[in-house]
This record gives sequence, structure tokens and C-alpha cells, in this order.
Amino acid sequence: MSPLKRSNNLAARMGRWSASHWKTALIGWLAFLLVAFAVGTKVHTKQIDSDNANVGQSHKADQILKQGFVEKTAQTEMVVVQSSSATVADSAFRATVDDVVAAVEGNPAIENLKSPIDHADQVSSDRRTALVVWDMKGKYDSAKTKIDAIEAKVDAVAAKHPAFYVGEAGAVSSGTALDKMFNDQLKLAGERSIPITIVVLLLVFGALAAVGVPLLLALTSVLATIFLSALPSQLIRWTRTSTRSCC
Repeated sequence: MSPLKRSNNLAARMGRWSASHWKTALIGWLAFLLVAFAVGTKVHTKQIDSDNANVGQSHKADQILKQGFVEKTAQTEMVVVQSSSATVADSAFRATVDDVVAAVEGNPAIENLKSPIDHADQVSSDRRTALVVWDMKGKYDSAKTKIDAIEAKVDAVAAKHPAFYVGEAGAVSSGTALDKMFNDQLKLAGERSIPITIVVLLLVFGALAAVGVPLLLALTSVLATIFLSALPSQLIRWTRTSTRSCC
């Protein structure tokens, strides 16, 4: 079919009209973006509380479990001190444990510090592995801002005792590491995907100016979607609230 022949396909007709009236289409799209931005800024996106994500009988079951079982909120961190030959009874092993304890003891961000020297259940059966355990104060968002300084001190102890393995893991340190890895990978994907997309579109259209049109359209479409998602989020939250109140 000739590209100039009239088509009943809606997308083709819209594309033909946009090409013929590009100024009107551009102004209309910019106006749509401004409206989407204004709506998203004014309305705000509502996030559903994870405790109230379910409705009906599922929501009742969640409340029963919440009332019947005490949820553990402690954010436990631990440092493993391990040797292939020495045991916790050896002076070098105990000195390493003591240095770990001294590195974190007194930090206002921690509580419930327990040394394996005083707690036999934190020592392995072969006595070559021991755990220094403590809890981070506050919620995760607050604790993660303070864990780096503690990890740095633990790393310094590990460097001071190269004959021993000294490594930290736990709810906050592991979560922070995963968050950093995810953000780094997302940033890397963005840095690679946009240049690759430009190269592909450049091969297809053959001109850099023509490449910018679909690329900018795609990026602005994503932004508009993010802003406009505030409207259905409000509706879904209201619907769930109404359903829980009547059921």
C-alpha cells in the first residue's frame, strides 16, 4: 500500500496528522506534559502501607497474625572472627575479638553488644569461629546512614589481624550493600542504554536530528506516566480503604 494512501489504522492516521501539523502536535504534547507535571505535583502518589496491602479476609488474617505474634524489629549485625588453626582460647584469637568489640563499643548507634568471650553460644563447636553480635538502633533508614563508619572500623581490625578472617554482615550492612549494588546497576544500565539507543536510531534514521524525536518522546512519556500515576494511586487507596471499612 502506498504511504500516501489513506489508512483506517488509527496510529497511522495520527502519525500522518502529526507529521502534517507538527507545530500543533509539539505544542499539544508540551501542554500535556505541563498538565501531567501539575497533576503529579498537586495530587502526589499514595503508597500503600505493606501492613494494609491486602483486603477482605486476607486483611483480617494479617491483623490476627500481627496481634498474635510479636514481630522482631531488631536489626542485628554480626562480625565473624575465624581462624584455620587458632581457637578462641588462644591469646591472638581473643585479642582479635577484643579489638572488634572495642571498635564498635560505645558507638551511640548500637545496643545489645555481645562478645563471644562472655557468650559460649556465639562460638562454634570447634572453637575456631566466633561471632561478635549487636543491634543497630532506630529504623533501617536511620541505621544505614551510620553503618559505614562501623564497617570501616571493623575493616581496620581485619587489616590489623591478617592471620584471622574478620568480616561483618547483618540486616543493615547487607541491605545497604544490596541497595548500592542495585543503584549502581541501574545507573550503569541507564548510561549504556541511552547511547546504544541513539546509535540504533541513528542507523535507522540516518540523521541525528531525527534520532532526537523518538528518544525525547520516549523519555517524556515515561515522565508523564510517573506524574499521572498519582491519580490511580489515589483511587486505589480510596477503594482499598472503603473495602476494608465495609468488609
